[in-house]
This record gives sequence, C-alpha cells and structure tokens, in this order.
Amino acid sequence: MIAATVTSLALAAALAMPVGGPVPAYPQDDPVLPEVSAPEWIVYDATADVVLASWNANDRRSMASVTKVMTAIIVLENASLDDIVEVPAFATKTRGSVAGLVAGDRMTVNDLLVAMLVRSGNDAALTLAAHVGGGSIDAFVAEMNAKARELGMNDTRFANPNGLDDEQHFSTANDLLTLIKASRDYPDIGRIASIKLVKTAADSTGQSKHLKNTNRLLGAYPGVIGLKTGDTPWADKVLLGVAERGPRTLMTVVMGSQDHFADTRELLEWGFATYGLRDRMLRPFYAEQGGGGLPPTDLELSEGHERRLYAMPRLDNGRWAMSSLADLPRSREFGSWLKEALPGVVEGDS
Repeated sequence: MIAATVTSLALAAALAMPVGGPVPAYPQDDPVLPEVSAPEWIVYDATADVVLASWNANDRRSMASVTKVMTAIIVLENASLDDIVEVPAFATKTRGSVAGLVAGDRMTVNDLLVAMLVRSGNDAALTLAAHVGGGSIDAFVAEMNAKARELGMNDTRFANPNGLDDEQHFSTANDLLTLIKASRDYPDIGRIASIKLVKTAADSTGQSKHLKNTNRLLGAYPGVIGLKTGDTPWADKVLLGVAERGPRTLMTVVMGSQDHFADTRELLEWGFATYGLRDRMLRPFYAEQGGGGLPPTDLELSEGHERRLYAMPRLDNGRWAMSSLADLPRSREFGSWLKEALPGVVEGDS
C-alpha cells in the first residue's frame, strides 16, 4: 500500500518536471546564517508559516516610518478610499519626509495613502490621522495602540502616526513581522506600496508632483512587491520587505541597519536559498547525478523542517491533524514516516 503511494508521488513529481529538462538546482539545506549590518532582523516563510531565522528579534527599537503601515490599517478600517479630506495647516509644517501637501487642498483618502506609503509623507500621515481621529492626533494614536494590542504586538508602542523619534515610540522585529502579516488583510496597502512611481493631480497652486517610492528594491530585486522603508536618527534604517518568487512568499524585517536595502537583499537571498517544504518533500524523487526516481530508506528531518511540515495547511477538511512536533520523528523508514505523518490521507491499496 505504502509502496503504491510512494510510486504515485514519484509519478506526480515526475510529471511536474519538464521531460528532458535540466536537473533542478537545489537550494541549500542548512546554510550559514546571513551577515548583515542590522542588529535586529527576521526572515519568515509565509508559504510554510515558519520563521527561517532571526536575530535579536525581541529587542525594542525605534521603528521610523514603517509606522505608517499601522497608520494605513487604522485609516482603511475607518474611512473610505473616496472620502474627501482637507489638508490641515499644521500637517504641512511637519518635519522629516513630506509629500509637499498644500494647506487647504482637498484630497481623497486614496491619494493621501499614496502620498504616505509611496513617498512616506509625514504631512499625509498627519492629515489622515486628523481626519480619522476627528481632529485629534492623540485619539488616532490611541487607535493604533489598541490595534497593536489586538494583534498581539506586546512590545510595540506608538506615539505618533508618522514614525518620528519619540521615547514612547518603539517596536521589535517580531512585532513588525506581525504588522506585515496583518497588512495582508488590507489589499489596498499592498497595491499602493507596490507603486514605484506616480504622478499626482495638480494641487491648488497648479503643480503636480512625481512621487517615487522610497523602497528602491521595487523593480530592482526580483520578486519584491513591498512593503515600507523607514529612516530616522534614533531608528537608523528600517525596512519591511515582502517578496514572491515562484510558489514562495518571504517576509523580512531589518531594524537599526546601516544599509536596509543591502541587508534585505541578503536576507531574501538567504531565505530563497533554503529549502522550502515542497523542495524538501520532492527532493527524493528528482533525478540527481544520473540516478534518482526512488526515495531513500530513511528521511532525515531537521527541527526546522519539522516546523515547516507541521505548519502545512490541513488537507481534505482537516483529516491531517498533528498534535505536536513529537508526531514527526526525525528519521524513519520512508513509507512508515509518510503514513504516520499523513494519517487518513495515505490509505487504501491504489
């Protein structure tokens, strides 16, 4: 029975590979951890729902303008994209990165989100916060902190909607990863954050602007689709990254970096070079060095691979349910391992 199942899996894997094509290039199994300038970072495989590696991921630090991802979440929960908002005078006097808004101009929430997420405009963030907070920035910030608690971001506190340095404004790499994941529930954030260059409508002075995304990895590093940069004196350089390559989606956070683009590239290269779950499970069936096709008599699973397997979605209305990592011994005759790892799925004589 198991032999038949293994044969079926081998056949499926073979059919998925091009006939006569090149031997697949295998990612590294357990590569050396990447070396980056950031003192806090994390790499997460969203496809397998597992952290691949991290460093000082629970250390609190200023987060700079990646704050604006939470600002966008609160705005999208409380306003419509076509709402018309008047730019308050105080917003145009903010320091730091601005989108050049003109006091008294009326703009849509969508256009303000573009100015905030693409150009990282602090003036746009304050305008949106005043609109949603009923004129009170403090009320808006309270909503940000309430959302952080709801998401389990227990090492995060917001003091403003734009990310300017403040002793009560901080987060961690782990919490910012939670923020990235939460942002995926708001497609407009991903849509806007992926815009590389946009021309704005003319303002009341008759001027239009070309807003270039502060994330220079967009269009320059294969697969990068977002998400947000940050840079202040206290925070140094921060970057929340999202990249898709083939069936895999990776998310990265770097904090306190000297070069957030180089560090994020390094983490993504490392992450995509590690085994994904599909690579690990199908590798025994690849023709390798002139052989292949048949699985080995045992299959070694590292602790990291066990976590990835455990994180796989349930199949067939939950027939696959493992209670703990202890259900996945690291070495076992392949057929028995497959049967025990997939109870209810590997059945029958076909």
